[in-house]
Amino acid sequence: MQFRVTELPPYKQAPANGSERDNQRLRSEALRKEARKAFLALITQQNVRLTIRYFRKKGRSDAANIVGGVADALNGIAYNDDRQITEIYYQEKKGHIDEYQVLVEPI
Repeated sequence: MQFRVTELPPYKQAPANGSERDNQRLRSEALRKEARKAFLALITQQNVRLTIRYFRKKGRSDAANIVGGVADALNGIAYNDDRQITEIYYQEKKGHIDEYQVLVEPI
């Protein structure tokens, strides 16, 4: 299943303050909302490949924190637990807006 989110992705690292904690919660909620539309009730029991293509408007980001944040947010929607992820592909490119595409494939 594949879906797109027009927003900054959630990060894995702990927020520095209350404002950033709120931002992280909103980013995670945006991801989960789009994922629910794509997956409906189809939680896979299989191992999966997670692909993230991030189109970033400015600068660069921390890929490990983005992958971790996305993987955590998909728990209970795309798979039962992110331990089911056995392959990860991440790509980051310059974009006109902040958006990312997520693809979860059973393997």
